[in-house]
Amino acid sequence: MKHRYASDCHSHSDCSFDGRSSMNAMCERALELGLFYYTVSDHCECNEYKYTEYRGTGYHGVVRKAWAQMDQCRKDYPQLRLLRGIELGQPLQNPSAAEDALTGREYDFVIGSLHNVAGEKDFYHLGEEGLSQERIDALLNRYFDEILAMISWGGFDSLAHITYPLRYLSLPGSTPSFAGHMEQVKAIFSELIRGEKALELNTSRLLRQDVPRLPDPELFALYHEMGGRLVTLGADAHCTEDLAQGIDEGMELLKQAGFTEFAVYQNRTPVMLPLE
Repeated sequence: MKHRYASDCHSHSDCSFDGRSSMNAMCERALELGLFYYTVSDHCECNEYKYTEYRGTGYHGVVRKAWAQMDQCRKDYPQLRLLRGIELGQPLQNPSAAEDALTGREYDFVIGSLHNVAGEKDFYHLGEEGLSQERIDALLNRYFDEILAMISWGGFDSLAHITYPLRYLSLPGSTPSFAGHMEQVKAIFSELIRGEKALELNTSRLLRQDVPRLPDPELFALYHEMGGRLVTLGADAHCTEDLAQGIDEGMELLKQAGFTEFAVYQNRTPVMLPLE
């Protein structure tokens, strides 16, 4: 890693439905890379908490399995600054699931994410349907409304990949953007700042040349201009090969946007580290 304090705060082991590497392998890779902090944050899709057949137990069981593995990895890798996290997907689509997932486990870091708006497919799958611009705009309106409600709820520390829908919903040949929705984006940034919640720079797309450029530089410059200072960095890796991919580039992006520090969460409290 090029940066002294390079840390990855968003990653998944094979406790996640789409994870391909064991937690032990992920920890060993974090040590090889020399990460200053490493946070495991396996998926918990709240809208599928108990009534899914996922892994035979539903997320209800997977959350507990991931916690036990993180606890063991802390013992097995004492030289690694390992932080215990969770990614709560769609928490307001099943608030009791979100509450249960967080109860009895003292997480360092809770990511809040929205992969699908209530009653709709994941944006990943919606992107396969060739949606019209009108339909895309309607979905984005609902997306931003649900994020605002999540911030008001407040049960997370950092808002993940705000540009997630743009990976899949942009029209062919167009540049992904939130054009026509910037007032909603500004409202989200204002509420994050007011609620002292962080905004995540998800670096999973920064080194990918086969996807359109996402508007992260402009959005983080705007967030900083509005007074936002709490930012987290995560590669959203699902295997050892992708761990920390784009983190160095993300740190440079944040510096260009005006930031001098980024946050790592320990005991649900931000620890500020310099972007050097």
